[in-house]
Amino acid sequence: MNMCTVQSIKDAIRENCQSQYDMESTDIDLVLQTLPFSQEPGPFSKPKSQRPLYWFHARKYEKM
Repeated sequence: MNMCTVQSIKDAIRENCQSQYDMESTDIDLVLQTLPFSQEPGPFSKPKSQRPLYWFHARKYEKM
């Protein structure tokens, strides 16, 4: 299975719009902004919250 990234999809759309429809880059940018993955931040854009290594055991000591 070949995995696609958002950037590779955008690049393919950009290339298609330029070659097939002779669109200007500003028009292509407007098209790319309407895509659903353009508005939402990526799932990895936020840093993962870090728990202590032994968080399950550490919470017993927080109550003391």
